[in-house]
Amino acid sequence: MRQPRHENLRSMVAFAAVTLFYYTVPVRDLESGGAWVLTVIALLVAVALLGWVITHQVGRQLRAGDQTAVRIKSLLLLIYLVVPLFALGYFAIQEHTGDQFAGLVTKTDSLYFTMTTLATVGFGDVHATGQLGRMLVTIQMAFNLVFIGTLASVLTDQIRRRAEKVGQK
Repeated sequence: MRQPRHENLRSMVAFAAVTLFYYTVPVRDLESGGAWVLTVIALLVAVALLGWVITHQVGRQLRAGDQTAVRIKSLLLLIYLVVPLFALGYFAIQEHTGDQFAGLVTKTDSLYFTMTTLATVGFGDVHATGQLGRMLVTIQMAFNLVFIGTLASVLTDQIRRRAEKVGQK
């Protein structure tokens, strides 16, 4: 079994790789042939990688049984992948339409908006103004509800198990 240090390193490498991908994938000037091809290739690689990660995580879940740590790590990896996906979606929509979001100018703005939506904070400085933007935000909010519900379930299960162990002693 892997040591926690290796798991933490793997988590940091995954976060760094996704962040690097997020900030380097081209979104502007997709009308030029080269940028369009690179974007399509990057998207195909990302989808293939996401498929592999999901398959790998499902396998880990099945092998782990009731191990809460594996379930939490899977949820963390899911966030590493889904947050940049929504952020890229928001940024691409705004870049190509120009009227779907107020206050969304850079990729960092988009990432910030995605995180404030995920955290259910919603400061209001960046917000959806168009129907397409609002539709994507609604999809993210539905994902957030499922994600937060699953995380709460995992954590509650862990607390219940620890309480049972303490009660048995």
